[in-house]
Amino acid sequence: MRILACMMALVIPVFSVAAQNVDLGTDEQREAGRVVYEAKCAHCHGSDGVPRPTVASVFRPAPRNFTTGTFKFRTTASGELPTDEDIRNSIRNGMPYTAMPPWPSLSNADVTNLMYHIKTFSSDFSGPFGEVTALEMPSPPSMTDESIARGREVYETNQCSDCHGNRGLGDGPSAPTLEDRWGYPIRAADMTKRWTFRGGGTREDIYQTFTTGLDGSPMPSFEISPTEDQWALVDYVYSLSRDEPNYATMVTAHATTRTMDLSQESFADIEPAYFPVVGQIIEPGRAFFPGVNGVDVRAVYNDEHISIMLQWHDMAAETSGSNAPDLIAPGALDADSDSTLVFSDAVAIQFPTVLSAGTEMPYFIFGDRKLSTDIWFADLAGSGARHYVGKGASNMSEEGPELDVSASFQEGEWTVIFRRARNEEAHIAFEEGTFVPIAFSIWDGFSRERGNKRGLTSWAYLYMDVAVKESPVLPMMAYGFATLLLGLVVTFVTRKKVHGARASSDDKRGEEA
Repeated sequence: MRILACMMALVIPVFSVAAQNVDLGTDEQREAGRVVYEAKCAHCHGSDGVPRPTVASVFRPAPRNFTTGTFKFRTTASGELPTDEDIRNSIRNGMPYTAMPPWPSLSNADVTNLMYHIKTFSSDFSGPFGEVTALEMPSPPSMTDESIARGREVYETNQCSDCHGNRGLGDGPSAPTLEDRWGYPIRAADMTKRWTFRGGGTREDIYQTFTTGLDGSPMPSFEISPTEDQWALVDYVYSLSRDEPNYATMVTAHATTRTMDLSQESFADIEPAYFPVVGQIIEPGRAFFPGVNGVDVRAVYNDEHISIMLQWHDMAAETSGSNAPDLIAPGALDADSDSTLVFSDAVAIQFPTVLSAGTEMPYFIFGDRKLSTDIWFADLAGSGARHYVGKGASNMSEEGPELDVSASFQEGEWTVIFRRARNEEAHIAFEEGTFVPIAFSIWDGFSRERGNKRGLTSWAYLYMDVAVKESPVLPMMAYGFATLLLGLVVTFVTRKKVHGARASSDDKRGEEA
């Protein structure tokens, strides 16, 4: 499109006239924008608009190369430059679940000046097609069950599942091979997590993304006819997720009389607690952008055992190779020394080895020398679970009670169930009515995560719900009876005192007479 525009500029003078009307800001504005850029943006995007190779190799997705004039999030047609407002919005709002943060602290003038400076990196903005017009987006029709069902058909017809998977979890057969324009790996969106959509999660935002495409990525623009089908696809994608992640800080272990058989049926009708998973970036072997960003957790227990089920979305099941929490991972900017090594998916649950009397807890990255942690670990390329005691990321020993585990992968989702006896000598016990600190770690083998290179959560709590709750009826009746009895006693004593006072007064008046 840009080549065609340049050719036309040589023939039709009106294009050069139009280019003169492009708003590139004043010298003062661009210089003010450069100052803001050097302070806030150059660390990732480079002083010359070209991302530093070390940064680009770590971040997923890689920072935008501004010299190409290619922008994902626009209100303009595919292949066109963004509007000034598009650039302002990207600066102000950032990109959810990437290294690009929002900048609410910048003034409107700062954002505008920064936008003018960004436009200096590409001559396209001052060229013959630098003046662009935002597409007019129609008002959304009502979303119905019928439109959602039709949207599923459109989803299949347009082969969206090739990248996004049958259930929209980002696990399509093409997903592992996807790269951006610059050859960096890029992941298809998980459509069940609308809050992660970088172009926005409203129906209007999704329609705009389908219509304009994401330039520089494998996501093309779609012109689905009739328009009703375009909106139907929007409705289907919108229906796949809730509005907000509703992150939890506690998971409840529910009491049951059933036998624990490591089946998902043991967790039927239990609502999961959803925890965010972030990269481990404190200890060496950092994972700035882990392959997994959230995990659902359920828990049940009976008289003998406790079982915990974890479920998370994964682009592919890596069941070759091996993994372990104590493997040495390369530094964030270091290349893997042996690319022939294969690492599997893996997961771990962490508890304090013993509950402390106060509020002090072990270091959440596998404990410390003072307070150790119990680590339930499962290498998903294997068939069993291992128990570690951690006294720090570099001080772990494989010891402790026996664990049972089951694992399965289906259409982009891992399900892993751990089981352990509720009471084990010298290790964490799970007593009714107690709050037990709990944390999770997940290794994505596709991203070559192992050891300290992984996704993790901070400490949360596992609440052991009380199996038999005392009925409030009897205590309420007893309290009511006691209150009534006390009232009768007070009334009796008061009346007796009043009666005695009256009798004494009558006797005194009789003596005076």
